[in-house]
Parts: sequence; structure tokens; C-alpha cells
Amino acid sequence: MPNGPGYHNRQLGIAANVRGLLHSLSPSTYDEIAPKIEYWIDYAIIERFTTAKSLAELVSSMAWESVDSGWEVSRFLKEFRDAPHRPEQVRSFVDDLCLHILRWFAVASADRLQWNHYCYHSDNSVTSGGSPGFIHAASFVGHLIERGLLDHELVRRHLVKPLTTYQKDDLELAIRAKAIYQLFITAGNTLLQGLLEPEDVRTCFERLDAPIPLGVIGGSDKLYPLDAEKLNEFRTTHATWLQHREKEQRNAAAVEVSAAEVETPVAFVSQDLPAAHTSIDSPSSVFRYLEPISVAQVAESTSTTFADVRDPAVSSPTLSISTISDLTPTELDDGIGEDSGERITTRHETFYFQDGNVEILCRDTLFRVHSTIISFASSKLRDILSQQALLHAPMPEGCARITLTDSVEDFAVLLKMIYMPGFPARNKVPEFATFISLLRMATKYGFSDAREGLVEDLKGAYPTKWEDFETTKVLGEDVFGLPRPHPNAVLKLFLEQRIKFALPFAAYRAGLGGPSALASDEPGTVLPRLTLASIVDGMGKMRRAGIVAAHTIVYVPNMGVCSESACTLNVGINRAEQRMEALNKIFDVMAGRDEGDLLSAPSLGNIVCADCAKWLEATHISWRKRVFSAKLPSLLGWEGWEGI
Repeated sequence: MPNGPGYHNRQLGIAANVRGLLHSLSPSTYDEIAPKIEYWIDYAIIERFTTAKSLAELVSSMAWESVDSGWEVSRFLKEFRDAPHRPEQVRSFVDDLCLHILRWFAVASADRLQWNHYCYHSDNSVTSGGSPGFIHAASFVGHLIERGLLDHELVRRHLVKPLTTYQKDDLELAIRAKAIYQLFITAGNTLLQGLLEPEDVRTCFERLDAPIPLGVIGGSDKLYPLDAEKLNEFRTTHATWLQHREKEQRNAAAVEVSAAEVETPVAFVSQDLPAAHTSIDSPSSVFRYLEPISVAQVAESTSTTFADVRDPAVSSPTLSISTISDLTPTELDDGIGEDSGERITTRHETFYFQDGNVEILCRDTLFRVHSTIISFASSKLRDILSQQALLHAPMPEGCARITLTDSVEDFAVLLKMIYMPGFPARNKVPEFATFISLLRMATKYGFSDAREGLVEDLKGAYPTKWEDFETTKVLGEDVFGLPRPHPNAVLKLFLEQRIKFALPFAAYRAGLGGPSALASDEPGTVLPRLTLASIVDGMGKMRRAGIVAAHTIVYVPNMGVCSESACTLNVGINRAEQRMEALNKIFDVMAGRDEGDLLSAPSLGNIVCADCAKWLEATHISWRKRVFSAKLPSLLGWEGWEGI
């Protein structure tokens, strides 16, 4: 029963069984051990002792441990996931495990690496150092890639960039080079033949070739020297693939050009008249694009980057006479200049005033406004709409037109702020999409009062003092109402707009969702890697401290003694097993084992009597207050509250 006595111990025991059996996989033992692993995974998830995600997190530490069974483990995971009879909830264990390992490997890549023994803790935290474990994890990730268990886009985004970016000294350079080497050993066929971009491969080879001073790693031979013969094999593999790709591109280019020649209508081709007698009145600038060009020349010129060629002579090598007669110098130049006025535009349904005297084009949407009203609202807009600027602006519809780079949504919100007094309303935070546009536009165009008002309205939801945290009813991203934004999106906005006071609490809120939510790759939610690493490390430290505090509070000698007849801690009525089960429930709530809010008051009224709950909560509040007031900013990567 999932919530019965000893449930957590059983959950950990099952995970330990699975991890141990995976370690023991080898070519000779595979057929014997693989069914046992299948049984334990099915049993744990189907009997609801754990979820696929939780089991994956508990098992994933094996990637950081010194084992030689990576090839057999990846084989098992592949076969387990692809088995047609397996329930989807069980099959998802493999995807969760692979994704969890890759994300933690990316986080570890952004951390400081030193030559000690661990890089991964069982409580899902990346610590400073841990180079042997980091190198083992690189090898394990390589096996997952080679088996096709990791999405290629995720690998491109989370694997190479952190590895090649964050080294701080020669020791880190050596460690990361060894990790790259292990990746190429286990997954070179995939990584070097199309999965990684050529520039990423070149960067990896630069790291592998970098000279490492003698004595950097204390004389240990665990990192260097790398096998020179293997390095040459890597280069040969990649060079062969590049040659093959270039040959395919040349063939594709030749086929494309040949098809273009065949498809040119015969009626439009001058077959009888010599070129010298063709009567075409074209400007001299045209003829530089009309020199004869062969299919072979086109194929040769596009051997590496055919898709990027922009020269009209290549994209249309058989221009017909009827096409040439319509060409103008403007159409044949480099494409740099003012808007031709012929692009399809749409008038904005609200802010297109017929009596306006200036049009503003944002993307493909036209706004028509009054320059005096807009100029009066902002000095920066006044410069943009100056008389000199309007005098030299194009007038495609008899009205001066200015082109801006702002999005349609942002500029519409800006005009709403200018034309509609009372918008945005004070003391009321708008929904998040509107808030983003308001803050961005107010900052860009110098609406200082509006920006200050928006920031001021956030202060209650993003407290900097414990007293405010205790009394505020709406916290964090909930202040924006529905639809509730992703905490990462809010933190990213605060970073971009330099809203410093809100950063620690916004980072804390983002960290509450755990590693999966924190490492989101949805549009607008991707955080800088160093920010991500700081939050992961800080939340891990905070949770470990919370577990220690909860243990100290719950399992003290005077706890578990109560005379209230309805209390589960009553010694005279309840058995020892019942009291221990109650204590375990209290511990789980206080420690935030379900990734709950560590700083919020634990709700214990349904577990123990009112007096016991009051005593426990009063004892726990002192720890929460100390963490918030003295530790929260520094734990998550910012200076203390005083500096903010």
C-alpha cells in the first residue's frame, strides 16, 4: 500500500534493487538479469509504490558511478521501452530516466569541476567537483545517444555547449576534454556523422587538442594522455562524413538547376536569335547577372552551402526574355534599402485613425496615429517622429510612414497606454502577456512613471522581508492571474528588465517545480545555464537543510508523547507502529519530500491534534524565518537582501 508504514523505505529499497541489477548487467548475465529488472520496474509503478518519474530520479545516479555496463544498460532500456506489450505509464520510465540524466549532465557541465569522487548525490543535487563521476556520466550519455534513446534536438542544445564553454582553468579543461573523448568513444558514429553541427565538432577537437601543462592533475594518469590513434579515428570519421555530405549537396544542386532549365517554357526562350541581336532595353547593372553559367559551375559554387546562395544567377540560371524585360536595378541590387511599399500590410483594428498624420509599421501591421499626441507622451518617440524624420519618410498612401522593430502586440499596448488614461490601472497587476509588453515598452521609450508603477505593484508578491512573506496572500507568479505564467518566464523577464529586488524570490518560485520544470525548453522559459545551475544547487542545499531541520524537530525525545485521545501520537491508545507512521507523515510534510513549498507553514491538523500541530509549527517557523532572512538570496546565486 503506497501510504502504509515504511512506504518511503520500500520505495528507496526498490530503487536500490533496480540500480544494483542494472550495475550487474553484462554480456554473460544479460539474459538472466534483464527479466528481474523488468519485474521490479513493473511492480514498483503498477503497484503504485512510486511513479515512473520518481523512480527515474532515484535510479539515475547510476550514470555517475564507476561501471562498465553502459552498453548493456542502454540495450536493456531500449528493449524495455520498445516492448509492445508494456503499459505506457511503465514505458515512460525510460524516457524520464534518459531526460533526467541528460539535464543533470548539462547542469553539472555548468558547475565547477575538480578532481574528487562525486558529481551526483542521491538527493538529486549537483555538487562542486565530481570529475570522475562526470566522466562516467559522459560515457553513459554517449551510450544512450548511440541507442537512439535521446532526442537529437535536446542533445544539440544541452550536451556540447556547456561542455565547451565553462572551463575556468587547465584542470577543468583536462576534465572536460576527457568527457568529450568518452562521448566520442561511445557515440562517435552518431555525434560525428550529422548529430552535431560541424562547428560544434571543430570546437570539440580544439578542446581535445589543447595542451595541458604537466602536473595539472597531480601526476594522475586517469585523464591523460588521450589515445592519439583514437583521436585520428574521430577526425577521419568526421572528415569522411563531410565529404559524403558535400557530394550529396553537389548532386542535389545539379539536379535542382537541371530541373529549372527543363521547366522553363519553350515559348519564352530565344532559340533562333543570337544573343547579340536580342533587343532588350535594360540598364547596364543588369548584365553582370546575365553572364553564361553552366550547370557544372553552379554545382561547384554550391558544394558546401547551396541553401544559402542568394545570387539571382544561381537561383535562376536560365532567365527568360520575358523575365528580363521586367527587371529593374532596384530588383537586382543587394536587397539593402528602404521598404518598397509593396509588402502586404494589415491595418490595426483599433489604432488606425483616419485623421492621423503618420503611419507606423510594425512587422506587417499598420498603425495610423497623431504625431503630436505620440510626441507629447515620450521624448524618445518625439525624436522618432521629428519633422525632419517625417519629411524624409516614404508616403505610400499619402501619409508619412515610419517603420519600427517592435512587435504588433507590444506597440498596441504602448498606444493603449498613451491614448487611454488610467491604463494600466494602479494597484492591479495585469495578466502576464500585457505586463511584459507594458514593462518592455515603458522601459524602451522612457515612460518612467509607468515602469515604476508596474514594479511597485509587484513588491507584495515578491517579498524581501519575512514579515511580508507571512502576511501576503498572493505570492509569485500567481499575482498575474490566469493564465498563470511559467515561473521561468517571470524570472527571465525580471533578469532582462533588471528588477533586482524580485530576483531571489522569483528564482525560489522557479525552483519549486523541481529539475524538470526548471530545465523547461518551452519558448520564453529557457534560463541562462549559470542561473539554472545556481538555482538547482541552492534548492538542493535548502532541501537538505529542511530535511535535517525536520528530523531534528520530529524525532526528538519529547515528541511522540500526547495525552489527547484523538491524537495519533497518544502513547496510551495507539501502537508504536501507528505513532511512527504519524511521525513519518509529519516529517514528509515538513521536509517537503513532495517538492512542496519549503517556506510555507506545514499543514499538520489532519495528522495530529491541534496542540501538537501548534507546537510543531511554532518550532518549524524559526527555521523557515532564518532561511528566508539570512540565506535565500545567497543560496540562489544573488547578493544578500541588503545589497538588493
